[in-house]
Amino acid sequence: MNDTIAVGLRQPEGPVALLDGRIAFVELEDSRRSLSLIENDGSLREICRPGGRPSGLAVDGDGCFWVAGGPENSVVKISPEGQVLQTIEGAADGPFLFPHGLAFGPDGLLYLTDSGVRVSDLVDGTDIRADFIDASYNGRVYQIDPIEGRVLRVLATGLLLANGIAFDAEGLLYYSETLTGNIYRQIVGGRQEVFAHLLQSPITDQLKGPCGIAFDRNGILYCAMYGQGEISLVDQSGKMIGHIRTNGARPGNIAFAPDGKYAVITEQEHGAIERIPVPRPGLPLHMPSLD
Repeated sequence: MNDTIAVGLRQPEGPVALLDGRIAFVELEDSRRSLSLIENDGSLREICRPGGRPSGLAVDGDGCFWVAGGPENSVVKISPEGQVLQTIEGAADGPFLFPHGLAFGPDGLLYLTDSGVRVSDLVDGTDIRADFIDASYNGRVYQIDPIEGRVLRVLATGLLLANGIAFDAEGLLYYSETLTGNIYRQIVGGRQEVFAHLLQSPITDQLKGPCGIAFDRNGILYCAMYGQGEISLVDQSGKMIGHIRTNGARPGNIAFAPDGKYAVITEQEHGAIERIPVPRPGLPLHMPSLD
């Protein structure tokens, strides 16, 4: 069994391991809609409740939090003290539908996956809708200038539930497509290619598939497999090389701790954050200073 470091959470998502050892995360259930920290002594501290349906999180070099899924499906920048500093609502061709994953790139820009479906077409309260497979999806990947607060480019469209997002050590961009089981990669702005396919069987009536992703320093991709209760490990060639079981069946995202000894997983079946030992440290996240 993996260690559980937080319980009683309301659909936790978007973990980020901070350099001082604390863990930031969001909760997307209506009763919470919050941004919180796990302090180094294990206690929980709520920073603020930005509203909306917080699903993704990134942290910049100034200690500000960037939350995907703020009010009206926005991306919001929040100060370390919990004040909303900036709101980004969409691109020139329309508002975001369901912002999900966030990551800063080596260029200092912010990258966002939009699941591409209305929340009401995917979930009913806290449950996945029985007809989720029939919803109209147009998942996208956006490149955002975080200083100007505007979308610069749409890097991918037509994805079936775009989800996790990460960069490798070479600066290539990776993102997951839950309903197909695909992990894509691209040189930023270039043509996307299928890097890996992680579903062992097609989706029928239960939502499952790749969600949050993160790299270790050896180039191994760790992917949270929602509905399958595991983290899939994928080597640099796109081959699946192993699995790590999670305590619950619905892991949503994963982040490496800065000390390199473990990774943390947000798990929605039990409303928990799990900690798993890992053989290699994680690749450090890009956290550019924007002030």
